[in-house]
Amino acid sequence: MIDLPKTKYCHLDINDDWLTISLDNDKKKNALSATLIDEIIKVLKNAGQITQIRGIIIKGRNRVFCSGADLEELHQITYAKENREELTTRMSIRIGNLLQTISNVPQITASVVDGPCIAGGFGIACATDIMITMDSSIFKLSETQLGLTPAQIAPYILNRVNYSQARLLMLLGDKIDGKIAHEMGLADYLVTSESEIEKVIKKIKLRVDKCSPYALEMTKKLLSSNQRIEVQEAAHLFTECVNHPEGKEGLRSFFEKGKPFWTKIKNKS
Repeated sequence: MIDLPKTKYCHLDINDDWLTISLDNDKKKNALSATLIDEIIKVLKNAGQITQIRGIIIKGRNRVFCSGADLEELHQITYAKENREELTTRMSIRIGNLLQTISNVPQITASVVDGPCIAGGFGIACATDIMITMDSSIFKLSETQLGLTPAQIAPYILNRVNYSQARLLMLLGDKIDGKIAHEMGLADYLVTSESEIEKVIKKIKLRVDKCSPYALEMTKKLLSSNQRIEVQEAAHLFTECVNHPEGKEGLRSFFEKGKPFWTKIKNKS
């Protein structure tokens, strides 16, 4: 019997010695609230100590993988008058710690993306070892369109696609579907139905079963040692953007359903 932490927004299931973490907050479209992030980190750290668990799957319920930042918390930052910097830094560091925890857990991890996979959710998918996506899923890094920077997410995007592809994804915030994500190498597997997802997961489990758990753990440590992940530095860059006039303008425009001033420049050609 494997004991797992009690959670409110994560549905946990053990099958074939694999743990499935299903993000389950339909009201917020599985947004990365402080509570959800803390739950995922707690579950992963607990699972990392259980040798019976051979792999971990992260997915979303209700046809949404993860819609990104929690809007209530982002709204609080947008209109904060006194502790704006503290709230911003705390949010960024929390997301950075989440991605680092996913990346560093000793077991093989796989994300199953079905539906929107936005901002921090994009980061979660990229932080896993294996990414499976439905062809209809939507990936987007919307930060620069809000006057922000995907600082915590950037290293994980760069680990999945080549520099020029990552640059376009992060700079322009274009929306891509699961098919394009697979074609560019962002996703490892492309599926079109629930039954296909199960078939792919079964194949992955069989492949992982042939590998030594300890050897996998050591290899993941080796790979992690070559990554430059600076959570505090990324939080500083993100906070600078939020405190910049354009960051303030972008966030206010988002919540007030307007357009930031930089989108109003007319093409004179």
